Amino acid sequence: MAGETGEIKPDHLPFTGLLETLELLVAQVRAYERALPANNYPARAAVAALGELARQALNEARDLETAAAPSPPAAHPFSPREHQVLALVAQGLTNREIAYRLGISDRTVQFHMNSIFNKTGTQSRTEAVALALSNHWLEMTSYE
Repeated sequence: MAGETGEIKPDHLPFTGLLETLELLVAQVRAYERALPANNYPARAAVAALGELARQALNEARDLETAAAPSPPAAHPFSPREHQVLALVAQGLTNREIAYRLGISDRTVQFHMNSIFNKTGTQSRTEAVALALSNHWLEMTSYE
């Protein structure tokens, strides 16, 4: 189901088979509506009711497919360095460890963290990481 990059391909979405079946059902109902004699009211009423249910199910399945589709990641508000610092914070590194990894001072890391707090309206490292993850500014798989 997932491609080599981990993405779900559209032809393998869980709704594909359901949508195809419901589209076929709607088409079959139309064929029956055309084939039934005009004076066979009970059969025409039954097929019309079936058609209405099939169309409703198809529309609901399309709505579910749309709602289940993954949303594209939102653009983050950070500079490249702030994003890098926040990614390291998400890995659980301290300011000193981040500074060492990036070859910058502890004070510069704190400057970047303050900028992140201001841009996100957060007040803690945990809150900033949680917000970034929920907005898809950071990838969750990188920190497991």
